[in-house]
Amino acid sequence: MIKEHNFARRWPQVKEYILDGLQQIHSSEKIFNDQYTEQLETHLEKVSGRKYALTCMSGSHAISISLLANNIGWGNKVIIPNYSCPATLSSVHVIGCVPVFCEVNKYGSMDIDRLELLADSGAKAVLATGLYGDVHDHGSVEEFCKKNNMVYINDAAQSQFALYKGKNSLSLGDLVCMSFADNKAVPIAGTYGAILTDDEVLHDKIRILRKNGKPSRHEAYETAGFNSEPEEEKAIQVLASFEHFKAWQQKKHDIANYYDQRFKGKVPTRPRPEYSDWNAHKYAIMVPDKFQAHKDMLVNGVETSQHYVDNFANLLWTPQVKGDFAMTDTFIRQSLTIPNNAFMTDNEVEKVAEIVLEHYQS
Repeated sequence: MIKEHNFARRWPQVKEYILDGLQQIHSSEKIFNDQYTEQLETHLEKVSGRKYALTCMSGSHAISISLLANNIGWGNKVIIPNYSCPATLSSVHVIGCVPVFCEVNKYGSMDIDRLELLADSGAKAVLATGLYGDVHDHGSVEEFCKKNNMVYINDAAQSQFALYKGKNSLSLGDLVCMSFADNKAVPIAGTYGAILTDDEVLHDKIRILRKNGKPSRHEAYETAGFNSEPEEEKAIQVLASFEHFKAWQQKKHDIANYYDQRFKGKVPTRPRPEYSDWNAHKYAIMVPDKFQAHKDMLVNGVETSQHYVDNFANLLWTPQVKGDFAMTDTFIRQSLTIPNNAFMTDNEVEKVAEIVLEHYQS
């Protein structure tokens, strides 16, 4: 079976760094050792150009904490894309915010014309995602948020290190939320997250919120917060993956370029916006019935993912919204991601391309 992520193949490349790091922290006499956490947060500040980086337990926590740091919580409205990773919705919903759904465009990010229709929605923030590895239309989202006095949160879980008109995606927005996991651009075992900002006041609030509402371990509680303190083991993993990040990214781009050449004029693929330099996170083909295609390709030894299957506006536990969400429905029916990970062999890449082409010719 050709895996979509092939995460286990990462281990030989990062094994030495991770084991050395684990030995250091577990042989230390310090009860609380933040050596690798500090290294990682400094590294994220450097590669993003932001003043502050704070790590936390997941990308979902990063979103929830970012909202609460802006005093956005119970009963407040937040505009989110109607089609996205379920964590986008749940991170808003779990802290009592009311999601306001914005239709997506043909790239899978917020449709700006539809966003403009939500100017009078009463929302306090916009949570903009860049699916598949492309940046959303940052310029338009930023203008909308400034014009309507809304907080602009950039959910860069999938678009991290992509470029918007030459600008690093991590430099965009009032706050940036990052995610690290086995299926992310910087892969690790488990989940981890980070929040980036240039605002010192927000930095101080986030630091308290991620630590159960305490400024430090030995001070009194100031507010309710999350048990989302940094973990040294996770920081070590992220740093280990960053050691190979450029090489892995180049391999993913090489695979994507090969697919582009093989599929041109034969297999419809998700279009990519001109304003974004894609990070090759997810390679999506557009098939008539992705659920059947997923089964057919499994039979032929290729693992795919059905990103995604939920129309948020129709879920029973969210505000029921009537309206035209045709592009959301198109992605739900057609968008299927195929393997393009950095650990594939040339033979595996060729086989995936052949299976996809055979599916379209059948």
